[in-house]
Amino acid sequence: RDTASESQTLEKWEKLETLFTALYVMEVMLKVTINGWKKYTESARNIFDFFITCMTVLASFYIYYPNTYTNKHLIRFIVMARVLRLVRLLFAIESFRLLGAITLDILPASRDIFVVLLFVAYFFATIGQLLYGGYITRDPSNPLSYALLEASDFTGSAYWPNNFNDMFSGMNVLFNLLVVNNWTTEVQGFESTTGGRTVRLFFFAFHLVCVTVISNVITSVVINSFFQQLEVIERRYGVNEQIEGTSIRGRRAFFRGSVVTGTNTGVLGGYSAHVKAVNFDVDVDERQVMRKLFSRSNTVT
Repeated sequence: RDTASESQTLEKWEKLETLFTALYVMEVMLKVTINGWKKYTESARNIFDFFITCMTVLASFYIYYPNTYTNKHLIRFIVMARVLRLVRLLFAIESFRLLGAITLDILPASRDIFVVLLFVAYFFATIGQLLYGGYITRDPSNPLSYALLEASDFTGSAYWPNNFNDMFSGMNVLFNLLVVNNWTTEVQGFESTTGGRTVRLFFFAFHLVCVTVISNVITSVVINSFFQQLEVIERRYGVNEQIEGTSIRGRRAFFRGSVVTGTNTGVLGGYSAHVKAVNFDVDVDERQVMRKLFSRSNTVT
């Protein structure tokens, strides 16, 4: 009964997914037909939707192709992929759009401190390999595997991958320590295999350097950069301005090519201009640059 009921449920989901897939394919076709492929691909949201739609179409063809293949996990994957389209709604909310813009702007400023954190973690992972490499093992021929059984919390939580047997595993242990995730359970495993508590000094040293010092420095840098960049963003996206027939909206200036700063150019059509810094870590007040560029008093004759 359970198998038959599950099969019926999957069949209903497949039909529903096929309906939504057909609707999204029609949406893509209408947009491309009306706007053209070039204009359609100029929008990042359209590219995102096109990618998700292609994934669902391919998965649907794979399911419905004449064979005995029916995978409920693939159907769930299609549903999850389609839900990603809801991410677009975040761009329509001003607060989320502002948060995303600020995050992209402060990442370059935080790069150096993250490099320091990576260097310190790499240093501790190397020391951990030298001191405790091979201590966490499930090899029955290794006596340490039996000593590890005394750490009931460690083995009960299946923390076997948390070791210093290689660099990747060591970085995994240190990341758990950085976010303060059950580090006492991890220490228990190393204490059982080393037969002492001196390993606590290693974990305490990493906690002191990375969690107490560097992590707090990163937090303060991010918070300070956030509020500084918030002021810059507010200047960028201030109220619309009209200067010499040029409309400055956000970080762009919109103007007619026929007359620029009082000069008749004879060029027809509307144009837009924006300023972009060559280096990401250089802060540029685009609106101020636009004011100077399109103001007649600052034009060289």
